[in-house]
Amino acid sequence: MPTDSGQAIGAAARRLFKNYARYLVDYAMFTYLPKDEILKKITSREGIDILEGVIKEGKGIILLTAHLGNWELGGIFLNSYGLKINVLTNKDENPGIDEARTNYRQRHGVNTITVGEKNPLSSVELAGALFRGEAVAMLIDRYNPLMGNIEVEFFGRNVNFPAGPFILSKMTGAPIITGFVVREEDGYKGIIDGPFTVGNDIRDAARKAIKSLQRNIAKYPCQWYNFSMGGMEG
Repeated sequence: MPTDSGQAIGAAARRLFKNYARYLVDYAMFTYLPKDEILKKITSREGIDILEGVIKEGKGIILLTAHLGNWELGGIFLNSYGLKINVLTNKDENPGIDEARTNYRQRHGVNTITVGEKNPLSSVELAGALFRGEAVAMLIDRYNPLMGNIEVEFFGRNVNFPAGPFILSKMTGAPIITGFVVREEDGYKGIIDGPFTVGNDIRDAARKAIKSLQRNIAKYPCQWYNFSMGGMEG
């Protein structure tokens, strides 16, 4: 926090990079574990009633998450509730990373949709998935100019976040939820919050969703692995 001493900030930074190393080890390990073994690592779950409620609506689900905890585990977590998961992702500069990430998701029944200039129909693909009652998951703590922007207060500053998911919700009627999988002791905790309904003003839903994001980052600050805000600050 801004009021912390330099010593406290240094200690927090060390914990963060230690946690990030554990995340990378788990990511590699989960690549080869069966799904049922991976799900055993999620030892507690919060907000499952919210998830079950939006599933029953049958309008599809837009899941907003962040580089918090083990975000790749989130797709497996949602898939265990019978949802078909589509993850919206940016193309990485390293093709090897793209390939490894896609293979990891495919192994666990998670589809990857790449957004970018070379895939102009990605928005049509996303809308189609929602109309089929599937889930669309996306990271929102890095600004992507291809998805438009909406300025929202975040930790006391005005920050640009992707407007795309909120516009998509308004177009399709699909509810928005936030979801995170964070480490607690020797296991993980799945967290679902929302739903956030988009009315005439998408900014209201955006504020509520970003408050959920901020609240969970504040609770687990040493598990937020967004080392570059990517030009998000307004």
